[in-house]
Amino acid sequence: MLERTLSTLAFSETWGRQMRFITGPRQCGKTTLAKLKLKEAKTEALYYLWDLRSVRNRYKENQLFLTEDRPPRSHKQWVCFDEIHKIPKWKNALKAIFDSLSDHYHFIVTGSVKLDIFKRAGDSLSGRYFTFHLFPLSISEFHSSKKSLSTPKGVQDFIQKKMDTHPNARETLDSLIEYGGFPEPFLKGSKVFLSKWSEDYMDTVLKEDIGTLTRIIDKEYLYDLYLLLPEMAGSPLSESSLASHLELSHPTVKNYLRRLEDFFLAFKIHPYTKNIKRSLLKAPKCYLYDWTHIQDPGKRFENYVAVELLSQTSLWTESSEHSFELFYIRNRQQEETDFLIVKNKEPWLLIETKLSDGIIPRHHYKTQEALHHIPLVQICREENICKLESKNVYRISASRFLA
Repeated sequence: MLERTLSTLAFSETWGRQMRFITGPRQCGKTTLAKLKLKEAKTEALYYLWDLRSVRNRYKENQLFLTEDRPPRSHKQWVCFDEIHKIPKWKNALKAIFDSLSDHYHFIVTGSVKLDIFKRAGDSLSGRYFTFHLFPLSISEFHSSKKSLSTPKGVQDFIQKKMDTHPNARETLDSLIEYGGFPEPFLKGSKVFLSKWSEDYMDTVLKEDIGTLTRIIDKEYLYDLYLLLPEMAGSPLSESSLASHLELSHPTVKNYLRRLEDFFLAFKIHPYTKNIKRSLLKAPKCYLYDWTHIQDPGKRFENYVAVELLSQTSLWTESSEHSFELFYIRNRQQEETDFLIVKNKEPWLLIETKLSDGIIPRHHYKTQEALHHIPLVQICREENICKLESKNVYRISASRFLA
């Protein structure tokens, strides 16, 4: 079974007594990750799915019911609460259990929704947990020789390591782009299975997740909105145009888009304007966690790279004292650079995506100059590309740079 990179990070002793909140898209492997940890710790009996009424009933009868299954021992035992956020006043319940048993148990809490959307629900859990994100499968999880979580010493060192290695990752890249990064359809490798899985996936998220945990009544409009996003992937998002197309109010569309983010169906990358002359503050770009809905090859590849970069920057942030963020750049001449990684609020690395290798357009050089000549990398789908075009400007195959 594939070892997920997040496992090394989330279950490290570094985090002490704090609960480990693991959140991310439904069916991306959170439950499997937690169960493998419980199996390793030989505490499989301490997995509790709060979707089940039997678990909820046990809690009502005895708040500390888990001690009936495995009483406290001389060493701390690992426990997993899966989807506990679906019960009323879940924060109060979790706080009470944690405060009573944190000396005897380590707690893993998993959920397919951004848990901070419930910040007004019940008592605060401040200081009692750390949040970690599990995203769809990354190519590096198949080809990195070590599950290294260390933040790069510097951007030049990071790029040089990519130049020095040549993993045989083309087949993995092709499969990820074709079947997506969700483990089940990826491992099946079947277009027929993927089609059925995607349909059921959307129904599950809309009905069981969004339908249960929000006040959205007419979910058909939400479904219609999601179906429009694949064509817009990688382009500045116009909420007013979407509202007009769906015949909904602008505030309603804005709320629906926020819900698609909250439940890990889509995410936004905002424009970066600091230090960019003639920059134009535009709408964010929207991407999907399941890029297989996107038919255009160029847009699908860009969306795939966006998820890879989001996953990588998230791991770097969660494993270090540094903060990494993902932006894009677009000026008044409508010239765009797909991605900008910012480290501790300072520009760190520019990235452009292309299906085929080619000379990098001049406007990217202008952007690079405006950002104090930080490195610029053009990532292409084409194989066997590893070139230094000019000082601090590189052209590298995706299977090499992302692995």
